[in-house]
Amino acid sequence: MKREVTLFINSLTSGGAERILAIVATELVAQKIKVNLLCIEKDSVYELPKEIEITYLSNLSKHDSNLKKFLYLPLLALRLKRYIKRNQTPLIQSHIYRANFTNLLAKLFGAKHQVQVVEVTNIGNLKDGGFAKKVNFYLIKLLYRYANKVIFISQKMREEFLKNFPYVDNYCVINNPHDIEKIEQLSQEKIEDFTFLKNKKYLITVGRLSPEKRLHSVIDTLKELDEEVELLILGDGVEEQSLKSYTKEQNLQRRVHFLGRVDNPFKYIKASDIFILASEGEGFPNVIIESMICGIPVISTDCLTGPREILAPSSDINFQLREGIEVAKYGILYPIDNTNTLIEAINLLLLERELYSIYQKNAQIEAQRYSVKNIINQYKETLCVD
Repeated sequence: MKREVTLFINSLTSGGAERILAIVATELVAQKIKVNLLCIEKDSVYELPKEIEITYLSNLSKHDSNLKKFLYLPLLALRLKRYIKRNQTPLIQSHIYRANFTNLLAKLFGAKHQVQVVEVTNIGNLKDGGFAKKVNFYLIKLLYRYANKVIFISQKMREEFLKNFPYVDNYCVINNPHDIEKIEQLSQEKIEDFTFLKNKKYLITVGRLSPEKRLHSVIDTLKELDEEVELLILGDGVEEQSLKSYTKEQNLQRRVHFLGRVDNPFKYIKASDIFILASEGEGFPNVIIESMICGIPVISTDCLTGPREILAPSSDINFQLREGIEVAKYGILYPIDNTNTLIEAINLLLLERELYSIYQKNAQIEAQRYSVKNIINQYKETLCVD
């Protein structure tokens, strides 16, 4: 079996899929496996071991339009085909759609390599989304039939995908790996730009500020919670100004703290009391596991896909809450867009200290299942590495 792999992604900009690839690549290098990394763009946030050779296929950046990036796909595929021939690359595993599409187009253009694509989004989000998402859905329909293997990051994501594309018959599920030791280390760092007061209770949410994250509903909870409860929002995005304006309209600006995108969210999670995910849809929400690693109880919508598999792993992944809350084994689930049940869940955790302590302990233990040390062997097997 070989001791060399080639991974392919759009770029190393800040994002969940980019972080996961960085974790996988770093662990492979630690196990004395040569890693070649292909990127479409030169934007970089995540640092990688110096042993990794990075090849860029273009001079594109995040500032280029989506149309330009789309039109570049055939050219990128031809460049990838030349790279494969020059380096005699037998297999390329790609992450995120443009890299996936380029990988598959190169094969259609005659490249002699095996194609693996990692699917990180709930297919329903694309099918029912705007124009750009529908384009991705169409390209998946057109191209994924030529993949040698499709890798899903959750079981429910696999189910939803195969309902739409039943012809995909070579696949596997690999949950996202996490560098637990590094997260624990980062969570201990000192916070210098915000003061956590001992007489307050802090809710926290982390991620892209976009409509599907349903953050207005989290802000709304403060109107019914004790004055001592405050909310931290970490991240940026298209809804940032809307959320800030809404907070001011509700006269909650003293209780809602927008900290923007931060390099180390873990120290803020560790210092908070409850993590909340209010999304209408997810793939496999890394931030839930990261909060579990930090020892902070989690409340999440029972959205497709991911939260139920993480917080209630022994339950039926096809079940979805429509009313009430579910006090699951590793956190609390509540229905999407149901502020009243979210308030109920928050109050339960703030009042029931025994339940709170159980979640702190059990969640940290369960999070070990997602350590990179445990999951890397699944990647090695898929990549045919001994």
